Amino acid sequence: MNRKIILITSRFPYVGGEQFLETEVEYYCQNGNIEFKILPILKGTQKRELPNCIEVEDIFANENWAKVKALYFIKAIFSKYFYREFFIYNMFNIKKIKTLLSSLMLHQFYMKKLEIFLENSTNLEHTVFYTYWNNEATYALQSLKEKYGYKVVSRIHRGDIYEEEREFGYLPLKKQFTDNIDCIYTITQSANEYLIERYGFKKENIKLSRLGVNDLQISSLPSPANELHLVSCSFLSEIKRVDKIIEALELLSKQMPDINFRWSHIGDGHLHKELLALANKKLGDKKNIEFSFLGNFKNSEVYEFYKTNSIDLFINVSESEGVPVSIMEAMSCHIPVVAPDVGGVKDMVIDKHNGRLLSEACLVEEIVKVLSDVEFFKDKDIRENAYKIYLEKYSASLNYSGFIDSLAT
Repeated sequence: MNRKIILITSRFPYVGGEQFLETEVEYYCQNGNIEFKILPILKGTQKRELPNCIEVEDIFANENWAKVKALYFIKAIFSKYFYREFFIYNMFNIKKIKTLLSSLMLHQFYMKKLEIFLENSTNLEHTVFYTYWNNEATYALQSLKEKYGYKVVSRIHRGDIYEEEREFGYLPLKKQFTDNIDCIYTITQSANEYLIERYGFKKENIKLSRLGVNDLQISSLPSPANELHLVSCSFLSEIKRVDKIIEALELLSKQMPDINFRWSHIGDGHLHKELLALANKKLGDKKNIEFSFLGNFKNSEVYEFYKTNSIDLFINVSESEGVPVSIMEAMSCHIPVVAPDVGGVKDMVIDKHNGRLLSEACLVEEIVKVLSDVEFFKDKDIRENAYKIYLEKYSASLNYSGFIDSLAT
């Protein structure tokens, strides 16, 4: 009998986030031993195109969330998990208590919706529930697992793992749901260690399963010797620290007047006008600097840009990251990377091998020093190393095929 895989997402296949899944779902139809269904928690107006083998069922959608909170507040207050959390954390912070109650209300809501779904389902012993985020939906499935006999696996990314990055340094319920799960799939090795040390997950229940992008067989070439073309790709927000690129280029233009610098930024955001004004002020009168804010690109347009332009390096200066798809895409096109040691970046960028790894602080002086080594980014071996790291760690065909096979067993 075929294995049933039921994926619970935040909103995929509806538009708005979870872009990695666009690539992952391409591989589900290649395995003839599985049936696949998606249960999105939120429903949008625009829906992505999906392979024919995938069904979508909106069991959580069209809910009045204000009503949900009112209905499940009492259940949350009297839940055993509420009092256990107090014992675990010795918690008497009113803000944390409110966060816990919000989490428990969602947990109770998901349990109710899932029970209705499960009561109308068959062959649950051959069913794997796969949650894309390790959150209240996962906890609800863990709470019902013993009664219904299915398997539960979950991916875990960044916002659903690191307490210190959450508001008030608190991630509700995680320590209560370390058992009764068949596997946690992490996307960085450092996450494995964190789960064991911080929450007490069992080592045997955790597997490293990296995300990936497709290999489009693009090999971007470096620019001429007296030029340096750097590309950045991000939302224009405070956390992305794009102003540091502008400040570094201003210094480089003075220190290296014989080099023509070209900077292309892909992406938009609420700081667009502010950063454009800053770039015009600091770089606009520099004869050896050319810059452009290209706006939002579709994924296919990003690759076309890499294919049709000479690009020396990809630069990321973000304050916080998970495992950036933008870095994977660049490396798949033989482009070296400059990025700070945050999140999973150190798994991607090996300093002086396929790029340059900056400190977490990502000081402007560091960026200037690294970018001044123009020949490094044009070196054939460095560019080939970028592609080799991509093949080794972030190839979608290898990563997703192996992951799906593990779900089907």
